[in-house]
Amino acid sequence: MASGTTVRDINRDIIRNCMKGQDAVSKSELASLSGLSFPTVGRTLDLLCREGEVEQVGTGDSSGGRRAALYRLNPLFSVSLMLCVERGQIVWKAGDLEGRTVLEGEEEASGRLMERMGEIGGEIRRRYPQLKAVVIGAAGMVSGGRIRSVGDEELGSGNVEAYFTDLFGVPVKAVNDMNAAAVGRWNRLGKKEGSCVCIYLGKNGIGAGCILDGRIWQGANDFAGELGFLPDMPDGLWPLDTGKRIPDSSVILDIYRRIIQIYAAVLNPEHIVLYENPYLDAGMEILLGECEKAIPEYSRPHLELSGDFRLDYEQGLTEIACRMMEEM
Repeated sequence: MASGTTVRDINRDIIRNCMKGQDAVSKSELASLSGLSFPTVGRTLDLLCREGEVEQVGTGDSSGGRRAALYRLNPLFSVSLMLCVERGQIVWKAGDLEGRTVLEGEEEASGRLMERMGEIGGEIRRRYPQLKAVVIGAAGMVSGGRIRSVGDEELGSGNVEAYFTDLFGVPVKAVNDMNAAAVGRWNRLGKKEGSCVCIYLGKNGIGAGCILDGRIWQGANDFAGELGFLPDMPDGLWPLDTGKRIPDSSVILDIYRRIIQIYAAVLNPEHIVLYENPYLDAGMEILLGECEKAIPEYSRPHLELSGDFRLDYEQGLTEIACRMMEEM
């Protein structure tokens, strides 16, 4: 038993876990689910209701006697904030414990990213004092609380996690966008074991996120997935930046083929998700044919073209925020 943990704390955790995913439950149902006595369930629920973590939501059907009170976890007991930053743009969402958005916005903030992120977090904190966690998603390498993002150099001036944790007074975690997207995709796959690689070509070049048995694989120095540092990457692959030379589509498809081949040989994942871009939209059949030639069928991963990058990214950030709040 952890130091300082009491029987009351353990009972609260048991009741919380039994109520997760439940719409509304009675004390007797919780007693059956938890294995705790009816009086213990009642005392624990009373405590959680006083603290605002659980709320009473009416009564159940009558079987001739007194109707049983029904309870559920209060989704607004804890609120999290997600800040997605890329090339001077901030997309932000505040959500409750059930993942529902309570406030959101999107804006350009080039030259004042840190300032504006602080203002957004401060406003959410004022409107929702129950803010418990902040997750910052960035299109760039993230290591030790620092963000190294080309195009958003002001983020690299110091430890972003430490700065905003001090400013907001709640835990803050900075996450690479591809790692977050991989978490979101893995959750949507609903798997417990195995591996999945997600590859995206966006404004900041090409990158990947990898999940192994439900855990993000970031490597020894959080460098795993920085595909722009692979050999023979023309101009770092910046197809959405008009200031850079855009490689021919056949070059892009060949690079994708080599990246897939490398992952197949080194990691051998079950799934590789390729997020849509103009090159893949027009050349996916060609890429599949080249992969069939280069990778033996028995070791070839399932390749999927997906248009759900934003969905996976935001769902991954939500999942990471929920884990942070559960660990408090």
